[in-house]
Amino acid sequence: MKIVLDAMGGDHAPEEIVRGAILASRSCRSELILVGDESRIRPLLQADPPEREIQVVHTDDTISMDDPAGPSLRQRKRASMVVAANMVRDGQAQAFVCAGNTAALHQIALTGVGRLPGIKRPALAVVFPTHPTPSIALDMGANADCRPEWLLQWAVVGSVYARLVLGRDNPRVGLLSLGSEEGKGNSLVAAVTPMLKQSGLNFVGNVEPTGFFRSQVDVAVCDGFSGNLILKTGEAVAEWFMGQVRQAAGSSPRARLGGWLLRPALRSLAQSHDHSEHGGAMFLGLRGLVIKCHGRAMARTIENGVRVAEEILVSRLLAQIEQSLTQEAAPPEATPCPTD
Repeated sequence: MKIVLDAMGGDHAPEEIVRGAILASRSCRSELILVGDESRIRPLLQADPPEREIQVVHTDDTISMDDPAGPSLRQRKRASMVVAANMVRDGQAQAFVCAGNTAALHQIALTGVGRLPGIKRPALAVVFPTHPTPSIALDMGANADCRPEWLLQWAVVGSVYARLVLGRDNPRVGLLSLGSEEGKGNSLVAAVTPMLKQSGLNFVGNVEPTGFFRSQVDVAVCDGFSGNLILKTGEAVAEWFMGQVRQAAGSSPRARLGGWLLRPALRSLAQSHDHSEHGGAMFLGLRGLVIKCHGRAMARTIENGVRVAEEILVSRLLAQIEQSLTQEAAPPEATPCPTD
């Protein structure tokens, strides 16, 4: 198995991306390929030699975190993100891990890697540590403005994912909204509700964020704008809460003793809510495997992103999803889009 990484993507590239690849060379079995400016990558590899050789593919163009997505990206054929995605398309790698610009990655993966049958737009799918069982939510930031048909397609592919990965026999599908009662929500929620009712999925209606985090559904569907707000708010609240706990644990001798006794449990809690421990999110709906790591990804995040990609490749999840989509009722096609 070969996994390609965009060495130039992310807030801390290329140093942390290369360092993450070096860590992954010691913990994972796949062959790793770094795409980017070789004059910056090679010294980092020489300073901390990997356990196994890491291939470097040189290119001198980089898509920055603030580059806008749009038609101009198609002209940047030597950008590291484009080169890496094309390697997956051409079979030179089986997975692509990237911490770069999400909107650009979505567009490049859509046009470069390609889509599964019946899927017009891939969605960023995140497995949340909801209680008592984990749940999947999509889209978490790839598509800010959405069509009802896309949400229906994501519900179908998300349901397949929940069955194959989370082990849910008949996954409960919910539509994230500001109220659990039918009729609450914006025009997008109103438009997709009857489509979900007629889909044959186990659609249980609207679900509020509170209900989602209480595992009232196995699959939660929403537009990428709302989903990304939920994702980033969750991260911010988790970081704030753990900071408050640490502050409280050091406020007095008795609190310090209690904090010391609780340290193993608190460490486990912090790890379960730390994005660096989960590696990244999968673009669900593509023919190839693309893992999006956090833009602030450090080396540990990249290492875990490679691990996640390797686990998905070993499980042959993409082939199972594609087979399931062809065997089940295909999601309805959306109306043509400019990039189709």
